[in-house]
Amino acid sequence: MPRISGGQRGSGVQAVVFALDTLEYIAQHQASVGVTELARAFGTTKSRMHRHLQTLMTAGYLMQEPHTERYRVSARLVALGQAVSEGFELARAARDVMRELRDKLGHAVVLSQSERDGVRIVTLIPSRSSIEIAVKPGSVLSFHASAQGKIALAFGEPELLDRTLAGELPMSTAYTIGDKTRLREEIELTRRRGWAAAPSEAMVGLNALAAPVFDALGRYTGAIAIVDSIQFIPENPTIEQVREIKEAAAQISRNLGFRVAPPVYAEQVAG
Repeated sequence: MPRISGGQRGSGVQAVVFALDTLEYIAQHQASVGVTELARAFGTTKSRMHRHLQTLMTAGYLMQEPHTERYRVSARLVALGQAVSEGFELARAARDVMRELRDKLGHAVVLSQSERDGVRIVTLIPSRSSIEIAVKPGSVLSFHASAQGKIALAFGEPELLDRTLAGELPMSTAYTIGDKTRLREEIELTRRRGWAAAPSEAMVGLNALAAPVFDALGRYTGAIAIVDSIQFIPENPTIEQVREIKEAAAQISRNLGFRVAPPVYAEQVAG
């Protein structure tokens, strides 16, 4: 049953809560629902319920069946739920591996997933240092100015790289790659070696080293990265750092059901 009685429903937060409860109600029924039934369930008028339903349709989260005029959840809402579910699955598969990597190398460890406008940090294992240098969970990093973003461009859908190269490449720092030819070369190098770094590209003095994670079907699903001062993750990461980040990524991939060995990337580190 709905958690609200529909007594006072105006704008702002109350309207948002009402919209979310409506979505939950329709989703739980797993079938189309009519305005009359919804109004009765929420103790409100049909006109008020109709306004909320139309708003949810405009946002793309509901669909109305043309013949019955009943409402059901849309493919967009289903896709959103699936994306959230996959995010939780990835975090679960990565948690122990991330903690082990932090304990081995000492750096903060972050997990990210791609979105349309960048890569979002899903979870973080803090470093053991008394001075914390990391990226906040929930933050969105640009594709071209972060190690995780370069991984997404190298191993994600080809359209992602095409779209990024077709747009502007804002300079976060003087070290950000703003030249499209150079960025393409960087992504090709990332594919060959299986890891990416971004020394001082998002913030001066900060570096990250990232590697790709694949799902059970071999599709790119996210990236694991270590983050620290460039003093501790140099522009040319150490052989140990590269080996450990790639092994951590491979272990998370195995935890997600990936059983085909990833391509053998060169272990050489520039310099």
